[in-house]
Amino acid sequence: MKVLVLLGAIFLTGCGSMQSLEELERQAFLTGDWSAVEQRERIIAKRNARKGVQCPSGQVSYCETRVGLARCGCIDREELISALAFY
Repeated sequence: MKVLVLLGAIFLTGCGSMQSLEELERQAFLTGDWSAVEQRERIIAKRNARKGVQCPSGQVSYCETRVGLARCGCIDREELISALAFY
């Protein structure tokens, strides 16, 4: 029984409310402290970078790096296969 109560408490603390970016911005306008907004934007940027490019069905993500700059986009799967085919 104690284990169930402990697990319940852990799950409930994990469901705690988190301020939205808009709420943080509103608060920053009032206080002048933008550090929480900047931190949230960094977290969102890291999360989006981990996700990578989301391509529609029938396409795959393709990235190329030139002079240290990475460009990613979507390319048709068949075009990629034909470009990589060695005859």
